Amino acid sequence: MSVTGAAAATNQKMEKPLQLVYNKDEKMQLNPEALKVLQSIKDPMVVVAVVGAARTGKSYLMNCLAGDKKGFSVVSTMQAHTKGIWMWCRSLPQRPNEVLLLLDTEGLGDPEKGDNQNDNSIYLLTILLSSILIYNGQRKIDQQSLQDLHFVTELSKRIQMKSQPDVHDSWDFVRFFPEFVWVIRDLTLDMNVDGKDVTPNEYLEHILKLKDCEISEQDKKYNELRRCIRDHFPSRCCFALPIPTSRKKLKKLQELEDKDLDEDFVTERQNLINYIHTHKKVKRVVGGQLVTGRRFVELTKAYMDMMADGGVPCVESCVAIFAELENQAAVDEALKFYEDEMNKFSEADDLTMSQLLDLYNEKSMEAFDIFQKRIMNSNSDKFSKQLKEKMKTFYITLRDKIKEKSEKRCEKHLREETSSIKANMASGHYWRFGGYQELKDDLDKAIKEYEKKTKNEMEGDAVLVRFLEERNRWQDQIHYMDGKLMQQRMHVSELEKELSRLKQEMVKKEQQRMVAEEHRNQEIMRKIRKKCEECTKCSVEELKEAMEHMRSEKVKYEDEGRMEDAERAHQRYEYLKKKYEEANESGFIKFFKKFLGFSSRS
Repeated sequence: MSVTGAAAATNQKMEKPLQLVYNKDEKMQLNPEALKVLQSIKDPMVVVAVVGAARTGKSYLMNCLAGDKKGFSVVSTMQAHTKGIWMWCRSLPQRPNEVLLLLDTEGLGDPEKGDNQNDNSIYLLTILLSSILIYNGQRKIDQQSLQDLHFVTELSKRIQMKSQPDVHDSWDFVRFFPEFVWVIRDLTLDMNVDGKDVTPNEYLEHILKLKDCEISEQDKKYNELRRCIRDHFPSRCCFALPIPTSRKKLKKLQELEDKDLDEDFVTERQNLINYIHTHKKVKRVVGGQLVTGRRFVELTKAYMDMMADGGVPCVESCVAIFAELENQAAVDEALKFYEDEMNKFSEADDLTMSQLLDLYNEKSMEAFDIFQKRIMNSNSDKFSKQLKEKMKTFYITLRDKIKEKSEKRCEKHLREETSSIKANMASGHYWRFGGYQELKDDLDKAIKEYEKKTKNEMEGDAVLVRFLEERNRWQDQIHYMDGKLMQQRMHVSELEKELSRLKQEMVKKEQQRMVAEEHRNQEIMRKIRKKCEECTKCSVEELKEAMEHMRSEKVKYEDEGRMEDAERAHQRYEYLKKKYEEANESGFIKFFKKFLGFSSRS
């Protein structure tokens, strides 16, 4: 598989799979090395997980999806080989801005474990983390293979949608459950139902039909399992792969070239690979937020923390926890960029206030762009305000630091240019006839030289204003001795004009700062509004997809004559439809009103 760019970098980071989850002291643990790799992935991920009985070729299947024969460990012994959950990040050549994350799980029902609790925990975590769930079964779909999925019936007890669950809690599962792909391996029988050839998808739907009556307890369990699969995985499909080669060659299946394999097997295997690689099932959390590598890490940690010691993971709470972490990380990342960029100018000797304001507006907008790319919509207004306040505080501190340095430089220049004037004042040189005009000329000359040296200084005008106000006192003292009152008054008028001009210039700059600040806040609001609209759109699309799945399921039940189940599916459809309409009509309005408080106080 040839890859380029970011995709190639992903493959280079993961030349081989890493164990993501392992068992220690009968508890699931996370591998820090795997988390480090995931943290570096900033692109959205298609998370494909495989589950199934032990020793059924799951790892081989995942290697096929990875496009590499030497990835997940494959053995031909009767002993289960994969333990815990292994991961492998691969590129998607057809989708360069996304990453394929493959999760290979240990086999279900391994007699060496002697405990179903581990299976349940692994399977539960896999469902919560994946966007496409592959069940790897053998030969046909029968009652035994369905029984391997028996704990699907326990999902409503083992997963909690809301922090305050209600009777409809499990109805929302369809919004975040992965797409279900059943892969039948080593198929030897013809796919035939009632004498008619059917496709793998039609075969799967036939198997999932309910019994007409539920007289015995066995019948009830039969239907309950199928109902749960249909309710929780309304988006599902099936692929059927024949035996790849002769039994003697199966032990070396991983090493065989396509020319050595059954032609139909190669064709069906490629159909499965193409489906997974091109199917747009990117991992999202409830609300439509895309899951990147670092988000995947936080989500996994949150779920595992809740599952520790047999706890029930709450999807809403886990998403809230990892959203809080992600949003804070977005603030920290944006703030670090802003501070690093602004600090580059902290030692500049020729930075004017206008230039500093331009930098502040430019770098703060760039920081908000970084923030917007990472932020999750949940409670983002709080973090937007936090970032704004921290940047403003940093700006004020930096501005005061630069102003202090500039003030010292300006005062030094002013002392240099007026030192002889002060000496003449102290010696009484100007206390004579004509002294006023000489003082005026000396001062004008000193001010011109000072303005030359401080034309780019931030505090040049402020220091000069203070000096000009002090000059008033000097001239007031001299004019009594000089006797040129009219000339003095004319010059005082000029002085007042200069002072007025400088003060007006300072007021103008402050007004410009406020206008720029308001413009920046409006631009931030525009970007936040756009981000919110995108998130609302994703949430609406998520609900619409779930709603359409339940409508399709209702039709299937009606076709089967299962009117009670059809009514139940219809109720779920109406429940999702109501949420869809609420999100479509008022999702953004509610968020925008919340954010108005931030905007009006900016």
